[in-house]
Amino acid sequence: MSFRISLLLLCLIYILSAASCRNTDGEPADHQVHFDTVINQATTYLGDGQNKRAISYLDSAYRAFPDPGVRDLYRKYDNLLNIYLNYDFNIPKARQYTDSIFNLLKGKETGYKNEYASGLFFLGEVLMAEKRYNEAFKVFYDGRLFANKNLEDCNLSTFSNKLGLVRYNQEEYLKAIPFFKEALIQNRNCKPVAGFDYLFILPQSYLNTIALCFEKSGQSDSALVYYQKALDFISQNKARFPKRKSFTEAANGVIYGNMGGIYIKEGQYQKAEESLKQSIGINDHVGYEIQDAQTAKLKLADLYIRHSDFVPAEKLLDEVQQYLSGKYGLGQRNINIRLRWVRLKYEYYDKKGEPMMAYPYLERSDFSRDSVIKAAGELKNLDVDKAFKDNEQKYRLALLNKDNQLKTAYLSAAVICMIMGMIILFFIWYNLKHSRRINKQISEQNINMQKTLSSLEQSQEENVKMMMIVAHDLRNPIGNITAMADLMLLENNRSEDDLSMLAMIKKSGQNSLLLVNDLLKVNSQIENLQKEPVDLYVLMNYCVNLLRHKAEEKKQQLVLDAVHVTISLNTEKMWRVMSNLIGNAVKFSPEAATIKVSIKEKKETVLIAVEDHGIGIPAAIKTKIFDMSGAGQRSGTAGEEPFGLGLAISRQIIETHGGRIWVESESEKGSVFYIELPL
Repeated sequence: MSFRISLLLLCLIYILSAASCRNTDGEPADHQVHFDTVINQATTYLGDGQNKRAISYLDSAYRAFPDPGVRDLYRKYDNLLNIYLNYDFNIPKARQYTDSIFNLLKGKETGYKNEYASGLFFLGEVLMAEKRYNEAFKVFYDGRLFANKNLEDCNLSTFSNKLGLVRYNQEEYLKAIPFFKEALIQNRNCKPVAGFDYLFILPQSYLNTIALCFEKSGQSDSALVYYQKALDFISQNKARFPKRKSFTEAANGVIYGNMGGIYIKEGQYQKAEESLKQSIGINDHVGYEIQDAQTAKLKLADLYIRHSDFVPAEKLLDEVQQYLSGKYGLGQRNINIRLRWVRLKYEYYDKKGEPMMAYPYLERSDFSRDSVIKAAGELKNLDVDKAFKDNEQKYRLALLNKDNQLKTAYLSAAVICMIMGMIILFFIWYNLKHSRRINKQISEQNINMQKTLSSLEQSQEENVKMMMIVAHDLRNPIGNITAMADLMLLENNRSEDDLSMLAMIKKSGQNSLLLVNDLLKVNSQIENLQKEPVDLYVLMNYCVNLLRHKAEEKKQQLVLDAVHVTISLNTEKMWRVMSNLIGNAVKFSPEAATIKVSIKEKKETVLIAVEDHGIGIPAAIKTKIFDMSGAGQRSGTAGEEPFGLGLAISRQIIETHGGRIWVESESEKGSVFYIELPL
């Protein structure tokens, strides 16, 4: 893929510069048609490997033109920068033309947004080539912020693509894929007038690069899916650009070559040979992707060497050697091809059993590989995420500074308002001073209210004290009942029904003792609960069976509709809540009524419902039934005595579990109590 990037970048910059055609007021007019011819001729020289001639031609063509516009000059700088960055590989020269771009656009950023954004794009490229990676990421980050604010998604896609390429070059292929997919989505917003590059070159390149990422991550099936998507895209869109037939065919050739590499890894010899031959047949011509054809030849040679088919392998290696020694094989961009060729020459002779011929190539291969690894190591080991986070933090800090300035203004306004308020209060106080009679009445009312409040507090303290005394005195008889039940359980020759009833008496006694303990602590928070995984279905089934005899006394039917859901909770306290709710349903339902207990599992919570068809809850006391005051207590349908604290304690338990409890009810129509707990 790397051999396509430089051409892709050149196209991107051209489109960004051509996206808006009018000059800002006061600037010389642009001459797009004239310089289209100039740029196309320079590009032709580049395609023929005549880098120096392309540079000379651009310089002379611009010197011969009397008054170029801002965008005209910008196109010269970005084309020269591209040549020095990707063809002639002269980083100081590339830096020089980057500076020229920003000098040209200084103070004109808002009038030339596309040109300024692409200038940032190129500056990041130059900094990357200079191995100033942190600075490069800062520029890319700033470029993305600028593009987000000023450019449409169509142009913004180039920045998303660049962030993906950074990850790709770091061999973080799976982390690169989201950037390329984002670029693909943004590219879909390009308008029909965007041109060949945005409507064809970029989308098929994004699909091809996503496939490469999957391939290099070992996910061959996903890679083949995206290669096929790229081929389908080319097939569906090539007819729209009949004048660019050579490029669309070359794009097919590149993808066939990539697919051939996957078939080699999968051991599919015939498919691999067929795809690679297709690729070579398309691109091994002037005006096509000759460099990619050499890559395909090396893949095919590798395939032949593995199968000891030495004659065609040697022929392919000789063709690649001829390419590398000619005008097309010069330059930085062919390092990987040269390195791969040396390695295959070693494998070719080694496979033929000629170690003396193989050894020199092995030595050259190891030396070249170490050099490349050393050069790339700094980028690969760099923490890209940290670099972007650092820049994002700096950006947020700038926003906070602006926010502080705004808050300072608000504070000044608030101080003025406070002064005005104090003046108003002064006048109010002044008027009240002359209303002694009203003040005296208010003072007397305050005294009376204090006395009333004191009386209420004293009454509350007495009630709490009385409740604690009663609760304390209940402990002994309940403890005796529990102990007697325990002793009776130890006796032999008891029936299963007796043992079951005694076990229930013992369990109820133990739970009642715990309830008494909670009453003694009713004014303090429930202690940290000891939780454990509990199957709610088992717990609910136990509660229903325990209270079934109580329902049968009123000829009522208890129905459990539940699923098995395991959550972390305190079994005893949840048993107490459910016993409370089911017991209340029995208490306030008429004879022969049906009471339904259900459990439903939701996405993040579990919902428990206890539904009855009893006397319901009047609106006047609905808000009081969960209070400790007992203001909402009523007698049951069979005259059962109310106690008034069960629901209050239940709410405290549920809230301590991180859940909530509420009721939906209509008087004389029944009630549904809901409990929602986090999973």
